[in-house]
Amino acid sequence: MKNRYGLLSSLTAIALFIVLETVAIVMVVNGSVVQRYKVLGAVRSVESWFWARTSKISYYFNYKTENERLAAENLQLRQQLAGYAAAQAELDSVVRIIEPDYTFIGATVIRNSVDKQHNYLILDRGEKEGVEPGMGVITARGVIGIVSAVSRHYSYVISLLNTEQSVSAKHAGSGAFGPMTWQGRDPGRALLAEIPVHVQVAPGDTVLSSGFSTIYPPDIPIGSVEDTHISQGSSQELTVVLFEDFRSLHNVYIVRNNRGTEIQELYEKAR
Repeated sequence: MKNRYGLLSSLTAIALFIVLETVAIVMVVNGSVVQRYKVLGAVRSVESWFWARTSKISYYFNYKTENERLAAENLQLRQQLAGYAAAQAELDSVVRIIEPDYTFIGATVIRNSVDKQHNYLILDRGEKEGVEPGMGVITARGVIGIVSAVSRHYSYVISLLNTEQSVSAKHAGSGAFGPMTWQGRDPGRALLAEIPVHVQVAPGDTVLSSGFSTIYPPDIPIGSVEDTHISQGSSQELTVVLFEDFRSLHNVYIVRNNRGTEIQELYEKAR
């Protein structure tokens, strides 16, 4: 019983202290303009501190939404650039409806593997969005893979990190090109082969997609040269550090080559 009365007495004392302090602050504020501004300034400082912290917390929780918005903007810009490139190519031609060489479908990676010899991805876009087998998959930082199979709503992609996959790539400084393959070990490195020995290559040089296929657009940055060595005395092999981190893939672009069918038909006729 005594403990209860003691606790009640302590709470009463604390409440009385808070009330008296509040009354004192109000009297000071009302009694002096200088004191009023000092108190209000202190209150504003505390409010600003809380607003800053609240803003950071809000930004953190809105990060996913902001990231998706940026991905959509990047897709729109990539589509516009493809259209501008096609328009430039047609300036000296007969006026007709212009179709860009490439169009892009934004997609999200919902499953991804990097620790196998034959890695893959699954994307949340499929037949409904016009995705077809044989289409390339890229990001702004590299070549990702090729669509192998599609369902109504999803796509299965053979990753670049697949020992049976290759992409035609070139040394940016010289334009020399060759097949680039993954060696099955480090997901951050690939090997670019068949570069002529007379081509001067230095660490840090950029490697790009060559565009010599119907799958990927040309000049997509893929990685940078780490080192080189001579293979069988006739060509160089370049170790390439990939720009894209395959462990953290999220937003990608599926590439439709609008001239691909025509090029393939011509190739088949010429064989």
